[in-house]
Amino acid sequence: MKKTTFPMIAAFALFVAAPAFAQQPTPSPSPNPPSPTAAPAPMTQEPKAARAEVASGELVKVDVDAKTISIKGADGAETVFSYNDRTDVGGGARDGVAGLATKAGTQVTVHFTSDMGTKTATKIEVKGDKADKK
Repeated sequence: MKKTTFPMIAAFALFVAAPAFAQQPTPSPSPNPPSPTAAPAPMTQEPKAARAEVASGELVKVDVDAKTISIKGADGAETVFSYNDRTDVGGGARDGVAGLATKAGTQVTVHFTSDMGTKTATKIEVKGDKADKK
């Protein structure tokens, strides 16, 4: 009986102690653990801010009903801009953008934002206007 007791005790000890020595996978550290008070990050990217740009050319027409203004650049290409009540007009247009309707052929510089294909005039400068030369 003594011969079988020691191997049985050793096997039992090994069986009981084996899980304590088993290697557990090491969890990978999170680079920035979220704080409990932080708002969750949005799932989509925020839209990019509209870019401010400038275009110069000859005033072709103003469509008051559609709230658009068209100019022809030096390359001959016609560009259409939308405008709104906040569009600033300088250089002799007394009635805002609508006042430019009678000034076809006048040189203008349009400051605009381009957002998702829509060009919106923020400022229109009238150059070479006869009223400016007086």
